[in-house]
Amino acid sequence: MTVRPVRHRSLVEEAVAELRRLIGTGEWPVGSRLPGEVELSRLLGVGRTTSREAVRVLIADGQLRARHGSGTYVAATSPVSDLDRELRRSAVFDVYEVRAALEVEAGRLAARRRTPEDVTALREALATRDAATDLAALVEADLDLHRRVVLAARNPVLIRLFDSFVDALRAAAAHLLADTDLHDGKEQHAIDHAHHALVEAIAAGDPDTAVKATRSNLDRTLDRLRVGGVGPR
Repeated sequence: MTVRPVRHRSLVEEAVAELRRLIGTGEWPVGSRLPGEVELSRLLGVGRTTSREAVRVLIADGQLRARHGSGTYVAATSPVSDLDRELRRSAVFDVYEVRAALEVEAGRLAARRRTPEDVTALREALATRDAATDLAALVEADLDLHRRVVLAARNPVLIRLFDSFVDALRAAAAHLLADTDLHDGKEQHAIDHAHHALVEAIAAGDPDTAVKATRSNLDRTLDRLRVGGVGPR
């Protein structure tokens, strides 16, 4: 049997670990800009070469994104998997097709397994979504509501799948809503009605109505994408 000796971590590994901690704890949230190289080296207590290498590791892992002439920004709270990378390259229509399949089942299971605490959380998330007044707030509130539906389904695999989709869903939702007139009363009423129907169906323990409400919402989205020439007809 061959046993390898334990070695101390290099300064680069220590710097990488600290950067991951700062990002993971929300000290540097997604979208925030990292300090410049000199300042970052000072904060980490390492040389510029070490801090530069640590940043490169996180860029390679998808946690950081360098923007030419602008700086380095936090792109994800954890290293990006191969699946995440593939999802980010996927077409909007493809992402929504899979989302529809996942969320239909999540809605059905949530209606059967929800707890009183889940219902309270869903209604709070729905109220936040209703109160959103701009595109960015609406995208985040919508994703939060749908994630709470998945959480109420009490299936850890569904939760992990949904979480792996979040960045792709956020980009797809922003793309879609950017082409939607948020002041179109008729369209907004239909979308809002589907979300309210979903939450109430889950609260009532009615899986059939939860499935119907989910399909109504996401099928409408897929139809809009087809009309816009994004997906197959």
